[in-house]
Amino acid sequence: MQTNPNAVLRFWFHDCRPHQWFRRNADFDAVVWKRFGKLTASALKSELSHWEQNATGALALVLMMDQFTRQLWRDEPRAFAGDAQALSLTQKAVAEGWIAQEPAQVRRQFWLMPMLHSEELEVIVDAISFLERWSDPATVAVACRNKTLIQRFGRYPQRNAALGRPSTHEELRFLKDWNSRAKQKRCLSHACDQCSKQGPIQYRVKTAAQPNWRFACPSCLNNLQHQPGYQYGGTRKANRRKRQR
Repeated sequence: MQTNPNAVLRFWFHDCRPHQWFRRNADFDAVVWKRFGKLTASALKSELSHWEQNATGALALVLMMDQFTRQLWRDEPRAFAGDAQALSLTQKAVAEGWIAQEPAQVRRQFWLMPMLHSEELEVIVDAISFLERWSDPATVAVACRNKTLIQRFGRYPQRNAALGRPSTHEELRFLKDWNSRAKQKRCLSHACDQCSKQGPIQYRVKTAAQPNWRFACPSCLNNLQHQPGYQYGGTRKANRRKRQR
């Protein structure tokens, strides 16, 4: 079991690929469990409160209680058990200036994730303001969509099943449409194996340095074309159509 905050940060920001952060993947969940399951459980029991005294330790706690919990206990109430503690740490980080002093945008983004996950409208509104200042437009757009959901339902209907909350008729209609769109998006999108960018069409390529077929976005494809052993295998979209014939 890893026992220090730097191990948490190194795993999340250096060992992981960005597409792993938000995808449902049992193998990745198992890795998180093996390396950080016990440590995250300790964090939820406030046994790592001494980590809260500096930005490094506090960010590691935020990751465990806001991100790891969602991978360790998917579709269970415990997936959200650390939300309140993580939000409190984020608000402390804002007050202490830790987020403003953080040079890496991706770390600022995860500092602010607990605010995006809140079901309190005022917190979401504050999150949008902070994200506009410290993060990227895509994350701001996510926060704005979250704000719309909270304004409409007062909560996130997607959590109802895991939390044992009965859904209203309006929420059920929303969930039916939401699940359909999410399924379609998974079918049409694939992550670039070079830069992890998502896209509806990705190109299959391999090189001498990477002899197995990989997906590449248009930008990475241009770079790979000049590498030794370059081979082009068509697009994911074209290959899927071919299989369907």
